[in-house]
Amino acid sequence: MSDQAKFTEQRHALGFIEAMPKPSEAQLQAHYNAKYYQVPEGSYHSTYTEQELQYFHNIASVAHQVAKQNNLPRSLLDLGCGEGFFVNAFETFGWELACCDYSDFGISKHNPHLLPYFQQGSIEQSLTNYKGRTFGLINLQNVLEHVLDPFQTMAILKPLLSANSALRIKVPNDYSDFQLALQQQGYTDNTWFAPPEHLSYFNHENLISFISACGYRLLSLQTNFPIEVFLTNSHSNYWQDRSLGKQAHFSRIFCENFLIGKNIDNYIRYAEASAALGFGRELIAYVTPE
Repeated sequence: MSDQAKFTEQRHALGFIEAMPKPSEAQLQAHYNAKYYQVPEGSYHSTYTEQELQYFHNIASVAHQVAKQNNLPRSLLDLGCGEGFFVNAFETFGWELACCDYSDFGISKHNPHLLPYFQQGSIEQSLTNYKGRTFGLINLQNVLEHVLDPFQTMAILKPLLSANSALRIKVPNDYSDFQLALQQQGYTDNTWFAPPEHLSYFNHENLISFISACGYRLLSLQTNFPIEVFLTNSHSNYWQDRSLGKQAHFSRIFCENFLIGKNIDNYIRYAEASAALGFGRELIAYVTPE
């Protein structure tokens, strides 16, 4: 039996989907130890194109612009920093920096100059080292869907935020109305249910409910490029032909770079309008403690 076959989809009272039964902390730790420590290179790319590097910087520039719009203190904590591109951009913006991840493989390879700001370990382990500090912006990018208890994660982050701070949450936009429509038309199957890698699944409606239930106020909800639109065309459907996925990715990079480069404030308004429609592959929420 595959790992995924051991889990079933269960709807939480707030509307988001959970994979059940939840693995134990030891089982989840073993899974990520195998992924990040034994074969760490499997989680990262060896090289990136200039367009991809520009994209990484642009995405951070959007966060920086939201921070300026909300007068956030200029200190960043990036939880699950990966290869460090988000942190690297904020270094160029002149921010105070801190970051952590399960492994230092990615950041050592791509941004080794950031290692003085880096701590290795789980989020829970790392947060004990930041006790007593507050940050203007905490980046929780593609983390919340992985943790055993997202409510606990949101709770333990709150002491690290002042009344003027914000938490940036980025999660996949899963079980969305658009995905349901794609399934109904036979354009794709449910490819997003992927435990134990992802344990919680949010869309734009239930993410807002979750944020409120955790005692946070929403500052901005955005989406990024709706890459699943390619599934509606048989010539670009990367679910039916996996070889098309890379070109879909580069189309996304080109479009996002163009739009952000055109006018970053207009891009933010566009991304917020897309979020209101639930149309985009990932959700990016900026929230502050109530």
